[in-house]
Amino acid sequence: MLIKININVKELVYDIQNKTYLTGRSRSDGKNYRQVALMQANNDDENLNQILRSIGNAFAKVKAELAEVLTGHDTQGNNTLNISTESEELFLEMPENFNQAATDSIIAAIHQYIVAFATSEWFMITNKQDTEDYKRLSETSLELLRESLCKRTKPSRTTIND
Repeated sequence: MLIKININVKELVYDIQNKTYLTGRSRSDGKNYRQVALMQANNDDENLNQILRSIGNAFAKVKAELAEVLTGHDTQGNNTLNISTESEELFLEMPENFNQAATDSIIAAIHQYIVAFATSEWFMITNKQDTEDYKRLSETSLELLRESLCKRTKPSRTTIND
């Protein structure tokens, strides 16, 4: 059974920017304006480049996790920024008894992992105190991905006439 996963990169970028904005706002003490502003990611070239690079690194990890079921992907590699700014597609060749109800969990786990991973990398540069929280969240999301990939349907009895 072939499952197509479409990850909207713009949604990832927005989610990362929103999390860094909200985290920055929550860290404001009324005096640390510059620190708060610097931890809030935006679309300036250097910010966006860092975010897209982190998203690309996270996608590489996702692809490694999905290697057993991932199909139809490039076999060449390089270190250029290869992430699309629109969307990324993944095709998963799942076993016949895969529980399709887990598809949404797979998509959510991939999204959550990429956002948390990229946010943790962003905060390694701009706000070290929140790095570990997002790193743990990324690891939890990766575990949810692994679990969701293993969901199966129960067998059903067929009759001879079927």
